[in-house]
Amino acid sequence: MQEKNLNMPFRPSEQTRLYFYEKYFSLFTDLYEKNLLPNQILLSGNSGIGKSTFAYHFVNYVLSKNELNPYDSKNFRINYLNKSFRLVNQNCHPNFFLIDIFEEKHSIDVKQIKNMINYANKTSYDKNIKFILINNAEYLNIHSINALLKIVEEPTSNTFFVFIHNSCKRISDTLKSRCIEFKIFFTNNEKHQILNLLLKQFNIKFNINFKNEIFSFYDTPGVILNYTKFFEEQITDSKETNLKNIILNLMDFNKTDRNHINLFLLQNIIELFFYTKIVNTNNKVKVFANYSKAINHLNNLKKYNIDMNNIFYEIKENIIHA
Repeated sequence: MQEKNLNMPFRPSEQTRLYFYEKYFSLFTDLYEKNLLPNQILLSGNSGIGKSTFAYHFVNYVLSKNELNPYDSKNFRINYLNKSFRLVNQNCHPNFFLIDIFEEKHSIDVKQIKNMINYANKTSYDKNIKFILINNAEYLNIHSINALLKIVEEPTSNTFFVFIHNSCKRISDTLKSRCIEFKIFFTNNEKHQILNLLLKQFNIKFNINFKNEIFSFYDTPGVILNYTKFFEEQITDSKETNLKNIILNLMDFNKTDRNHINLFLLQNIIELFFYTKIVNTNNKVKVFANYSKAINHLNNLKKYNIDMNNIFYEIKENIIHA
């Protein structure tokens, strides 16, 4: 397998279209225009539902107001020519600060928070609004949260914190109590429509033999879109490509580039692999036993500094015996 970046290919900051968020967008813009927007915002919902994309669109709406190519509120679309869109994507907008988990880390550490506090305490460009976006807020560790609390509780009037929380993992109750939470939810029909619009936008066609399993296993449009794109990039020979081979390739890749994102990706595909086996076999007990062993091995690899080759050998055995 060639060395390449295994990160998900569709970045929310680069998505210029926003689908089915009309009611949320209208609510936020109305609060903003009436000077009622809370300074501490928590967006909660399933991973891949579009929370970060929505946040970037709202940020662009505010920051590009006085630019030549402002946000298109009528069509919920970012004009890719607007200055703020380019600067935010380059992570150099003077009124925008992003905190996220690094690939090689297991949590958002206190150093990142201290850098943000230094930024927040400086006067904003043109005394304009500042947005501080904290993505994957569930990965804030206890030291980071403690460092955050004072500035979150007492922000300047023109500083807005936006926390993105993937609800599959618990967020600190202490932090949550300081925020106004907006829960993002779509029906299955709405999620299906969003997915179809995204597939059309990016001109993605399902040419993989386990697409039905992807649709039934993964729950949200963003996750389905990213994994479908990833699987298609892995396919060189459709006759030989299957989930088992993709897992083996991923394990080989992880030996040279071990980080939490690659391990997370590996775990998700292992879970999909065993899901397809459980659905299509009568010997569910045996399959589930091998699944439990494989996931336990992977969790131990994440927690402890143990030999990767031995762990991957054990996981391969679980995959083969499934």
